[in-house]
Amino acid sequence: MTYRWVELARGVWGVALLVASRRALDTVGATTDGTSIAVVRVLGARQLTQAVLSGLHPSPEVLATGVWVDAVHAATSAALAAVNPRRGVAGSVDAVIAAGWALAGLRDLWRAPTYGPSLTPGHDRVRDRLARLVLRHVPGGAPLLTLVDRARRRDRPSPRSATEPAHEDPHPVGHRHRDRPAEHQPDDRGAT
Repeated sequence: MTYRWVELARGVWGVALLVASRRALDTVGATTDGTSIAVVRVLGARQLTQAVLSGLHPSPEVLATGVWVDAVHAATSAALAAVNPRRGVAGSVDAVIAAGWALAGLRDLWRAPTYGPSLTPGHDRVRDRLARLVLRHVPGGAPLLTLVDRARRRDRPSPRSATEPAHEDPHPVGHRHRDRPAEHQPDDRGAT
């Protein structure tokens, strides 16, 4: 089983924003008033919650929903930076970080192996159905559902694999080995 360590990093980032909000703002040179500190703490709680809900091995549906949430977060932070110069630095940094989370999720959804429906525990199937419901109704959710379906199809074993042997001998009896000289070939004539 492969793990998505990005979620562990997200959880650490969320805790850092919760416990060191002022320091995070000071690091990027942003305004450190009460409102900014409160917003950073809320964002830290959001990151930590998303990391916990996603887990280390999220299903394609949960991963796609996380991509959507991160993309919306990046867009709203960029909009904040554009319309509020006082919060521009914090908004820009937050937009870049959120876009990074979204791109990491999109990359993992596109290429990482996931587990199929037969291996998904019951409580995860409920979460997956809820994620599908949300993605069907939000702007931009349809392309993510296409990637989810692609990941699920990639997961399913082909019908032939159940009937084919797991490993076939590349050199069946009576087959001449091309890389061996003729004097080292097995004798097919049944000489005694």
